[in-house]
Amino acid sequence: MNNENLDQLREVLIKIPSPQNILIFYNPISSAGNTQQTAELMATELTYSGKQVTVQTSEKKTKAYKHMKEAIAGCDLVVIVGGDGTVRKLLGIIGKTKTPIYVVPGGNESLFARTYGMSAWPDDLLRTVAAGSCLQQYYGLISGNGIKGKKPFFHMASMGLDSLTVKYIGKRNSPLNDSIYIWHGLKALCSLHHPTVSLSVDGQAVIVRESGYVIVANSSAYARNLQLVPAANPSKNELVAGFLPGARHQHELIKALKILQRKPANLPMQYFSGKRIECTLHDHAYPLQVDGDYFRNRDIKADVTVEFSISTNPIQVLIPPEYNPRLVETYQALDQRKEPATESRL
Repeated sequence: MNNENLDQLREVLIKIPSPQNILIFYNPISSAGNTQQTAELMATELTYSGKQVTVQTSEKKTKAYKHMKEAIAGCDLVVIVGGDGTVRKLLGIIGKTKTPIYVVPGGNESLFARTYGMSAWPDDLLRTVAAGSCLQQYYGLISGNGIKGKKPFFHMASMGLDSLTVKYIGKRNSPLNDSIYIWHGLKALCSLHHPTVSLSVDGQAVIVRESGYVIVANSSAYARNLQLVPAANPSKNELVAGFLPGARHQHELIKALKILQRKPANLPMQYFSGKRIECTLHDHAYPLQVDGDYFRNRDIKADVTVEFSISTNPIQVLIPPEYNPRLVETYQALDQRKEPATESRL
């Protein structure tokens, strides 16, 4: 490992004191709808281990968390029992308060939790809290015409079969399951048409009025190891745009087969990376899906430009001890080589 990689590792991996004051959010309609039971079990085990724990339901809208900023800033750790949509709504305030985050998988995919090897077992959470190892991870922001402020996302935003599917699913007040996704996915496939878009990366045009599937990713995690954008990495402060020109129904069938096999898609996509990615939609309005949700419950209008940018400040993700052990061991070696009396990085 060269000096440049060592310096990057110092910036990404940090150590914190074991969290004592813990706030747990659970989404009551995530996945099988058992998140409240899971949250209460986690709280009981944490309390037995001497932690101060508060449990409450998640909010339906991002702006509802604003009045909780003081409570979130005052705790040592936020634990989310839910899916990627619940994580997305908390990204902005977590980024501002610098409060570490841990996610118990409770969604249909739970890409965030599965990316870092987080589980629903209380013992795993207790070991993770005791270890106090955090990764500093960047997230994406969406802005543009008709979008108030900047909307955060962690994994990806895309236009294609996935966005048509989540639009058909629409608003829900009950848990989702695989059969619902399959049914609405088949409906979307029957009416599939891809958007015509132009893309620019850091001010340079890379796609001009082409039809195809488009995805802007911050993470390589996608639908059971499909990895549509394998180079995307939240440890880097940049986004990656993937474009599949002339996307057709057979590409979706390939994706479906790879999902069943839990293998990467390996489609002939074009990739572009940068800190600011602009996507202009031509011809007709089209839905945008963001981390598995229908973005703002409305289609992106024709001739509108949507801007994707990387956050300036990372969030702190509390990682299990077994997550990438070589990374943790390297950090510990670096920590021993530092000058004495170094102040905490937090």
